[in-house]
Amino acid sequence: MKLYPNIRDLLLDWGITPKLNNENIFIFRIEDHFENKPLSFGPYQQDFFELTFGIGHDADIKIGVSQFKPIKASISFTSPYQITSWSINRFQEDSLGYMILFKPQIMGGSLNKIDFYKRYPFLNLHTSPMLFLNDEQQNTIVHLMQTLHKEYNDGGQKGHQTIIAAYLTIILEKIREFFQTPDNLGFTSRAQEIAFRFEDLLKHQARYDLKIPHFAEQLHISTAYLSEAVKQATGKTAHGIIKEYVILKAKSLLTQTDSSIGTIADSLGFTEATNFNKYFKKNTGITPKTYRKLP
Repeated sequence: MKLYPNIRDLLLDWGITPKLNNENIFIFRIEDHFENKPLSFGPYQQDFFELTFGIGHDADIKIGVSQFKPIKASISFTSPYQITSWSINRFQEDSLGYMILFKPQIMGGSLNKIDFYKRYPFLNLHTSPMLFLNDEQQNTIVHLMQTLHKEYNDGGQKGHQTIIAAYLTIILEKIREFFQTPDNLGFTSRAQEIAFRFEDLLKHQARYDLKIPHFAEQLHISTAYLSEAVKQATGKTAHGIIKEYVILKAKSLLTQTDSSIGTIADSLGFTEATNFNKYFKKNTGITPKTYRKLP
């Protein structure tokens, strides 16, 4: 499974030779680059966000453990280090789609990483990675996507990057509005902030062999303080959350790759496939092999 650290490399593997006006963002109309014929890609991970709007696309999408077949107007969200794969079966005659690949840096220094996730919680790992739109919402997003696409391709004028960042912000704010997200999204305690940072590390470091002291060291706090803060903020133990992420990653790899059970076990930090089998069955009730065969 390939990890893409930058937008350009992913686009090149899609057969798109990008003219990047800014390394932190790229927007394109899907029909301009993907032909109306079966096409599959993935699984893969990336170190940036992927926001896709589509209507009239006969496609199969897997983001993490969630699977979708969107025909109606929808927006999907892929966050850094989520495991993703998709296949396009065909486009309907009136199909329309846009994809935005971006890093938060495009929006300047107004939001740090934590503030960004707090402001737009639909981009977090545990939220639903797809939102289906009603007619009014669809019209709003189509207009904004078309405008952003035009502005992006008209690069060069004074203030261009500011305009791009502004339209992306408007799109994210509109999606936030569609989700009816409460305004009070701030941390109310140091424990909440620590728990958030802990889970942020787990998004791309979830392995069975990485224990609580490993994450405490990265957060520059004691193991006891990390455990106490996570328990206070989430009601769960730090060990329990590590286990959730390991299982979540295991499920994604089982459903989105053809890798052997042994290869998956090794990537998750298990020294033996049998240990992984026991661990998975203990926490899900079924073996990895049985889970892979589920419809």
